[in-house]
Amino acid sequence: MCGLKDVYKDYFKIGAAINSVTVQNDSDIIKEHFNSITFENQMKYGVLFNEKYEYNFAGADELYDFAKANNLEIRGHNFVWHNQTPYHIFNKSKEEVWELLANHIKIMYERYGDITKCWDVVNEAVEDKSSAYLRKSPWLDMFGDDYCKKVFELARNILPNNVQLFYNDYNEYIPEKRDKIAKLINSINKDGKLVDGVGMQCHVNLYYPTIDLVKEAIELYASLGLRIHITEMDMSHFRFDDTRILEAPDPHLEELHTKTYGDYFKVFREYSDYIDNVTLWGVSDSYTWLDNFPVKNRKNWPLLFDEEGKAKPALYTIMDI
Repeated sequence: MCGLKDVYKDYFKIGAAINSVTVQNDSDIIKEHFNSITFENQMKYGVLFNEKYEYNFAGADELYDFAKANNLEIRGHNFVWHNQTPYHIFNKSKEEVWELLANHIKIMYERYGDITKCWDVVNEAVEDKSSAYLRKSPWLDMFGDDYCKKVFELARNILPNNVQLFYNDYNEYIPEKRDKIAKLINSINKDGKLVDGVGMQCHVNLYYPTIDLVKEAIELYASLGLRIHITEMDMSHFRFDDTRILEAPDPHLEELHTKTYGDYFKVFREYSDYIDNVTLWGVSDSYTWLDNFPVKNRKNWPLLFDEEGKAKPALYTIMDI
């Protein structure tokens, strides 16, 4: 069988978020269908760096070794985020925290840089729950409103020019937040290009957003001279505020899931002059972060392979476009 990555080789890379469980359970699927991976959590600063100021690379090394052995590129994820951050470092002075961050970027590049071609430098810095511009975070508190630009300058000074630097966010298609993201990237790039691309996470459901909103977001980001990666795509069967728990997928929703995945990939192909990577946030429905968000212990069936690792109709649809 021809893999998904082979079908899309002339369009963009096809990626998946992985962890030690998915590598154990779904390694054959990963090797057949994907040529790019993102570590779901194992590259995050707060996961790697403990309160003794020591690194534990065991989880990241396991996934790196798997990627290396199977000729998979890595999307680095991520350097600076309000969440999964080693909060203990903020007990130190501003200068010491900055040095720790610089050292972290250097360490990550030296250890994984041979197959990591891009990095989500700043993740989810824009506020979407109020009229505020930037999200409250220890990075904002310590380094001020221009901290994102400072972080991108730091990363650009440390990493080689052939490593692409991305800003990554969710709800990136909602007009109010989309415009804030564009404002932030423009402010970072106003004195010279530091942000090479935008990561559109694309956590969507069967009902929202509309395809037109996705197109509008792609067109806006492309107009800023940015490369685009779809970085964390999954498609829940439920609206965000729907708290129902179903024992099995509803056949009607399965049909809609298949059609809607097809609609999205038609758009991605249409804009493939700007899109370099489409990454799914998981491999199969056997495990996905949506199992416990926003409703605990609920299957959302958001991916292209079912709980037994069998291809779903959505896979064949996007392969046959």
